Amino acid sequence: MDRRGRRTRRGYDATVLAWVAVLGGTLVACGGDEGPERYATTGALSDLEATDGGGLLAAERLTGRILALDGDGGVDEVAQVEVVAEPGQRGLLGIVADGGDTYASYTRAEDGRLVVAQVAPGDERLVWLGPESADLANGGRLALDGDGLVIGIGDLTEPDLVDDLDAPNGKLLGLDPQGEADQAPEVISSGWNNPFAFTIADDGSIRVADNSPGGVPERLARGDTPRPSEVVELEGQAAPSGVLSDGADLLVCGYVSEELRRYRPGSPEPEVVAEGCRYDVARLGDGRLVLADDDGVVVVDAP
Repeated sequence: MDRRGRRTRRGYDATVLAWVAVLGGTLVACGGDEGPERYATTGALSDLEATDGGGLLAAERLTGRILALDGDGGVDEVAQVEVVAEPGQRGLLGIVADGGDTYASYTRAEDGRLVVAQVAPGDERLVWLGPESADLANGGRLALDGDGLVIGIGDLTEPDLVDDLDAPNGKLLGLDPQGEADQAPEVISSGWNNPFAFTIADDGSIRVADNSPGGVPERLARGDTPRPSEVVELEGQAAPSGVLSDGADLLVCGYVSEELRRYRPGSPEPEVVAEGCRYDVARLGDGRLVLADDDGVVVVDAP
């Protein structure tokens, strides 16, 4: 059960997967002596989401496309949303799958607002009409927590609003996926710079790799408490872009560091697991790790 007393879905069916991708409309697979097992896509990826059936969803930030990689070597376009992707950190920012339903968070083309919608199956249905997006610190990553959705919102370049509980800035917010677009989100926690990289951990807690502005340290922290707790300040700058719970450890992908780093509980000293991780990391149903680099999706042979 999760922290709200709801049943939390964990784990995925084990399936032996064959990964493919779309490159100019052609299915391409690379690997062997030429490098790691790779399946590239046509655009920079913003999110990877493992699915219950053993497959993978991939989000393209600039195009708004959501792709399903199905374990039989096929690629399907699940949906496409109309995004405004420039300037800055706008576009298709987060995806999550709940059984047969797919949800997306993105900066809407018509007005630049950050919104959450059910995008498949069927016609798009708006779940939450969020704030106006900013050039930086939008957040926008989604997670499934029991029967609810969690979205991380950055400070939207207005840090003075982070402590205002009536403003979405610098918050982790809970949403009802069946709710109306004008629903009032639950404030799960506040006090964040940009909690773009967060995950529901194996123990049901929310773990955040918080980005930071200027000289403020990046940090790992617990996000299901009213304020960030169990805080570990990190050395240097990685620009966390994805985080995955691995038992008691956290695997953190860094846009600037271009590394997948393992952090042990309470320690700021990481172990580098893999190079090239810029956008996200996920674990497949068969236990393998995948990461998103500048060229697409790579299968990682890592402990």
